Amino acid sequence: MRHIWWTFFGIAVLALVAIYTDLPGTHKLPVVNRAVSVQQGLDLKGGVRVLLCAAKGAHPSSSDMSAARDVVESRAAGGFGVTEPQVSVVGNNCIDAELPGAKHQNQVIQTIGTTGKLVLGDSGTKTQSLAPGQKIRLTTKGVANSSANPPMVKVITTGKFINPGSAIVNFNGTTGQPEVDYTLHGQGSNNWCNYTTSHVGYLSPIILDKKVVSDPIIRQAICGGQTSITGVGLTEAHRLATILNYGALPVALHINSVQQVSATLGPEYVHKAIVAFIVGVILVALFMLLYYRLPGLLADVALIIYALVVFGIFKLIPVTLTLAGIAGFILSIGMAVDANVLIFERMKEELRAGKTLGSAIDSGFNRAWTSIRDSNISTMITTAILYWFGQHFGTTIITGFATTLFIGVAVSMFTAIIVTRTFLRILVTSGRFRSPGLYGIGESAAPAEVPVAGGSIA
Repeated sequence: MRHIWWTFFGIAVLALVAIYTDLPGTHKLPVVNRAVSVQQGLDLKGGVRVLLCAAKGAHPSSSDMSAARDVVESRAAGGFGVTEPQVSVVGNNCIDAELPGAKHQNQVIQTIGTTGKLVLGDSGTKTQSLAPGQKIRLTTKGVANSSANPPMVKVITTGKFINPGSAIVNFNGTTGQPEVDYTLHGQGSNNWCNYTTSHVGYLSPIILDKKVVSDPIIRQAICGGQTSITGVGLTEAHRLATILNYGALPVALHINSVQQVSATLGPEYVHKAIVAFIVGVILVALFMLLYYRLPGLLADVALIIYALVVFGIFKLIPVTLTLAGIAGFILSIGMAVDANVLIFERMKEELRAGKTLGSAIDSGFNRAWTSIRDSNISTMITTAILYWFGQHFGTTIITGFATTLFIGVAVSMFTAIIVTRTFLRILVTSGRFRSPGLYGIGESAAPAEVPVAGGSIA
């Protein structure tokens, strides 16, 4: 008896947490220690879609493409403030990147499209600055020559010696201007110290894919690895920080296509989807209430808890919602009560066979479990296949549908087996609400209570 009430208490706490998580807007949860909000996909929010491919005839390994995908995703998230970029490997040699909310196509091209080796170099001059985007040649043992055509830049150190994630944008405490701070380690830090000590006042270009990104002046000897780039605008500072953090890719990629995507669906379709969700919930709830009476009412309460928990999970993961993802969520509403239908029908059969209410409830859940388990697992396997297909062939619309449906089915098993069953057990232990009519069967089918010393069996 005690464990039933503890379970009920846990369900109540879960529902309250879900309600708080589902509140509109962006807010911070103490447990996860980060802000949570609804993430919208390209079709709802608009943005930029970029397809990056390896050179024709190249055959990069799957591990190289996977690593390249991670770097592109890091660049997208770090460079544009995109919380949930959708980046996936397409085929064997392409990467599809969707950046919901990104508005500047040219900036995306400059940051994501620069895919070569990151170099901190020596141009051999104090006065002849190299223009951003200018092509250069690299040498490790030759002499730097900024007057050559194209200019010759000597490699001092490479991006592999930059501490991952160390590049950040700060504001100078004296001038208030933005600056980019980053840290070198190992041999790269030693080479940088030796070079800057003997080249104060020289220009030192930052090179990516054999093109100049920036050409700052060395103001002082830099030893210990800590380096600052000053004299840049805020936009350029963020771009530099992104390139310094995520500059190296294991495979050279070029931009195959880039597309600015408007919010094709927007608020009107989101409103319609919400209306469809509300109508779906109401119709399902009415059916369960009218056909199954009291158990149906408890199932409706469980359905509300289900919807709150699922949407809370969407915000916590977070799941990027597209219209297809919303459709998967709405579809899962009907599936959420499918298990209850199986359980309640078995309960009614057991009651008609003469079993008492408590025994009928236990038999209903126990005998319906195998059907519930098999049907839901088969659905989850199907969604896993759809998710894999979407990830490997760049069809993110399928990925969104599969993700929301998988989560919906998983939570529906919890609400049907744990939540609804707990509510029914509480009714049985209370000794009330035993009328057969409350469970959708006639009085003639009701089992007689069997008197025993001290009470009755129920």
